[in-house]
Amino acid sequence: MVLPERAKSEQLQMDVAQELAQQDSARLKPMEDKHTTESRLHVFYEFFPEQQRAPQLLKTLFRAAHDESITLSEGEYKFTPAKAGGIGRYQVDLPVRGSYVQIRRFIVKVLNSLPSAALDEVSFKREVVGSMELEASVRFTLYLRAD
Repeated sequence: MVLPERAKSEQLQMDVAQELAQQDSARLKPMEDKHTTESRLHVFYEFFPEQQRAPQLLKTLFRAAHDESITLSEGEYKFTPAKAGGIGRYQVDLPVRGSYVQIRRFIVKVLNSLPSAALDEVSFKREVVGSMELEASVRFTLYLRAD
């Protein structure tokens, strides 16, 4: 009774070792791509919105602030154009006022609705101890592809 079970166990161990060897050799083999490097690069750049869509993206950002009842003061906007058909950056510094929860939801809403946006910096300041309203400085960078 033990001998047949031992033989089955040895066979299973050999099968597992063979499967692991096949997986290792498959990983070491150079992958044959369906896509060329240029087409993959094109797909990568297509992810980013065009520079001409910057005003629409800013409207989305402002709408997110409005939806969360955030007060936006005058912000600073700086555009760095793309070099040789690459990705440009639109940096947006916004002083905002609201509760911590409102500001946090605003940031999350912007990042969810603008996938090409990055949150660079956030700083909070409370003028009066115990006040629910905060002043914050929020810096986003919108990445845009050259037209």
